[in-house]
Amino acid sequence: MILSAPQYKSTLKIVGNMGYIRDWDINAIRHGIWMMRAEMNNPRNDGFVTWGVKQELYQLKWLIDDSLDSASTYAGENEWLREQEQQRILDILKK
Repeated sequence: MILSAPQYKSTLKIVGNMGYIRDWDINAIRHGIWMMRAEMNNPRNDGFVTWGVKQELYQLKWLIDDSLDSASTYAGENEWLREQEQQRILDILKK
């Protein structure tokens, strides 16, 4: 199933000189995913609920993967990704 755009009143914001439109809030997206993770791992929820949440997380993952696959590669991108991966490894080792 392909996710479609949500049905809501848009509040488009023009940022910068290029007319770049940013109509999302990264913190709200992170919070939503965090809430899904919490529900999926809540021991009071049954398998029907947690499996449904996991399916939605997979749908988001696939949408993000497809979006990244369609993007250009930018100068410094590989270095930035390497730094982020190293930080993730350090964070995992600290646990």
